[in-house]
Amino acid sequence: MGITIDRKKCFRWFICLLFPLIVAFIPTSHDFTNSLRLFLVLTIFVILIIALELLPRLVSAILLPTLYMTTGLVPAETAFASWTSTTVWMVLGGLIFSNVLDETGLLRRIAYYVIRKCGGTYSGAVFGCFFIGIILNLITFCNGWLVASALVYGVCSAMNMKPSKEASLICFAGTIGATGCTVCLYYPGYFSMLETAIREVIPNYRMPMLTSLKYNGFFIIACILCIFILMKIYNTKSMAINVSKKLFDEKYLQLGEMSSKEKKAVIMVILLLAYLFSSTFLDLPAAYGFMIIPFLMYLPIIGIGKEKTLNTLNFSMVFFVSTCLGIGVVGANVGFGDYLTGIAVPMLVGKSNLIVCVSFLLIGMIANFFMTPFAMLGGLAIPFVQIAATLGINPVAACMCLLYSCEMLFMPYESAGNLIMYGYGLMPMKDFIFQMSLKAGVMLIGFIFVMYPLWNLFGLI
Repeated sequence: MGITIDRKKCFRWFICLLFPLIVAFIPTSHDFTNSLRLFLVLTIFVILIIALELLPRLVSAILLPTLYMTTGLVPAETAFASWTSTTVWMVLGGLIFSNVLDETGLLRRIAYYVIRKCGGTYSGAVFGCFFIGIILNLITFCNGWLVASALVYGVCSAMNMKPSKEASLICFAGTIGATGCTVCLYYPGYFSMLETAIREVIPNYRMPMLTSLKYNGFFIIACILCIFILMKIYNTKSMAINVSKKLFDEKYLQLGEMSSKEKKAVIMVILLLAYLFSSTFLDLPAAYGFMIIPFLMYLPIIGIGKEKTLNTLNFSMVFFVSTCLGIGVVGANVGFGDYLTGIAVPMLVGKSNLIVCVSFLLIGMIANFFMTPFAMLGGLAIPFVQIAATLGINPVAACMCLLYSCEMLFMPYESAGNLIMYGYGLMPMKDFIFQMSLKAGVMLIGFIFVMYPLWNLFGLI
């Protein structure tokens, strides 16, 4: 029996080995130490494995801290230190929370309701899918992107869509609403990483819930502008598409009256929101809400959580978040932040704050080709904060730039939400790249002419 060789996969493995090998042969120096070189070799190797999907995500997530430990780079307590962070357990609680809400049917009811209110037309479906993502993110604290992606695909299926510009535009709108808006909405996982980094220079700093909305809220306007531009380019008014308000009216009616489980789910959402808003005044970590309230759903009196929901939980995401946090922990331990600061500061010293902020965005955009958003925040937040502090810039501004740059992407693999939506097969690659390039351009121009002046007005810069 002959052995078949997957040439594409072999090439991807070659890429994974090539770049770390190049780094391995860079001569060490007083600043570029053996430990720092080994850290970069191991981190780049596993990040490329994740980006090119050569191993299951759970395997990759376990592999990186294991390599940090077994190579002697850092001891086990440092390699796996991220598991003692409340962020990991907060993400786990958030996933349970959103999965239970989906199990009750509440999220699907909201989705159909939004599209009906948007008129039931093709344009209405496009904007409806965009707002579905935002609304689900608001009530699940940015953990509803996976559910939103499935609902957007369901909308396309209900309209009998095939891979086309029409379908790709709906998927684009749904994706930037479901995953993109995490850069301007309250995402506990992101906030915890940024808080940890900022505390390196501002002890006991706590990021208010509306911080990213206040500083990066322009992203929503940029998204709407992109949708309008694409609708003009695609001339959607002349499209013959199988869609009507009646279709979504029927789907909504099939859900029936709101069940007692859905009503209890609404109460849980309100309870969690109330805790998060009051946590600042009570001086309690926001993480506690996600570590306690989702588990209340399993109490006998409430009883909306089911064991099967836990069995289908995406545990690989929890391990992945921990690994991304670990990159920052180990990187700080071997001096990666100091090294990057030593390179960037001489280049940026004396430059205007605008030039520095745009440089942060471009660094983040380039890093996006090799790192997922969680990995970017885990590995670059502390160096960005150190660079900003050295240059006399508010470290919060550096973190907001890094967060904003997480959505300046061009390829599906750069973000899990984009990859999942692309994986449904309704977005031709050329359309995906064109749409995301347009968005990145609008974001960059918008930052220079809108966001940066607002940051000055708000006193951030």
